Amino acid sequence: MRCFGIFVLTLAFGCGVLAADVTVTYLGHSCFTIQQESGPIVMLDPYGAAIPYPALPVPADIVLITHDHIDHCPSCYGEWDRVEGNPIRVRLLDKDGRCKEKIPPNVWLITEEFKTSAIEGTHENARGGGVGNVCMFSFEIGDIRFAHLGDLGSILNLDQMTALSDVDVLFIPVGRAFTLDAAEAMTVIAQLPSVKIAIPIHYNVPGITPWPDIAPLSDFTNLAELMGTVRNTGQSSIVLTPSALPDATEIWILDYAR
Repeated sequence: MRCFGIFVLTLAFGCGVLAADVTVTYLGHSCFTIQQESGPIVMLDPYGAAIPYPALPVPADIVLITHDHIDHCPSCYGEWDRVEGNPIRVRLLDKDGRCKEKIPPNVWLITEEFKTSAIEGTHENARGGGVGNVCMFSFEIGDIRFAHLGDLGSILNLDQMTALSDVDVLFIPVGRAFTLDAAEAMTVIAQLPSVKIAIPIHYNVPGITPWPDIAPLSDFTNLAELMGTVRNTGQSSIVLTPSALPDATEIWILDYAR
């Protein structure tokens, strides 16, 4: 494992790679890989073996970890084999469970090709589920701005809305028990009008999800369909380009990779 040496970016820094197709692959639960053509593979929140989606392990160059629970950080529990290769693991929760934010400029330079912002959010929800905090990540790949909210448990405050105000593609938890519920997730999406594609995560999949209190995806999609466009892609990978993003916010459902 390579350790992440923290460098604070104080000047504007270009990605060094021209815009090209960006492939987003859903590996299950809250885990995705994102890669621009020939660029590094960025993975978000891999899960431990106790969450038996079939996709992992797969290779990654950079792994972003929103918080230390087993379904988001298996390496925190000694499961180093869930990600192939020798990735840089970016874990920004400090010993007190707070997100190591840098404001301004709140930007961490991970490699010459990749930088990310980190925004603290609470894992605790209004129903007493969840515990501690999460580091929500916001970053740009191929001229598309992504944000992953981890196990966010409450709607956004003004500072969080400002920090996430330029996001194009949003990964948002919807499963209620430990995170946002369906109505709260729709509120967060409405708080971020820049979002073109919102992708739900952290919901119950029968036979896989080990926590029965987590709500099924249908609780979210039934509500979302009343309020806007819901597109079931029928696939685990999508290819995005800035010019082909929807004009208005859409909910996209991805199947998990097998």
